[in-house]
Amino acid sequence: MMEKSDIPSTVEVPVQVRIESIMKDYVEEERWKSIFLFSSEGLLMASYGISQIYNEEKLLEFSFSLIDTVKLLGEQPLVKEIIVRGEEKKILIFRYFHALEDDLVIAAVVSRKKGYRRALSKVIRLICSLG
Repeated sequence: MMEKSDIPSTVEVPVQVRIESIMKDYVEEERWKSIFLFSSEGLLMASYGISQIYNEEKLLEFSFSLIDTVKLLGEQPLVKEIIVRGEEKKILIFRYFHALEDDLVIAAVVSRKKGYRRALSKVIRLICSLG
């Protein structure tokens, strides 16, 4: 039987769990339908929510096709966010930023009901603070 003293007093919560926790809060507030965080290599780092129209694969592919477009503008990305108006009153948001020693992309499917900028900036600040 495990004694209470055998359990570590501080358990490190994985980065993915911390990021998805805040993503979840804003999905429940209806700030966005789904949100994905991709690494520069196209690996899914965190996600929350489901969009029937815009799934993870579509958003990943589109995110990375946009990266090439952003790079055409110069060495230092002059573009940090691209907005695409989609079907069924959805907005696709692609935010590019550097954190965790990588260039990351957040792809979010947003309803037009509520603002998303402050919430998305808060998620990015959290991600930046983790590494």
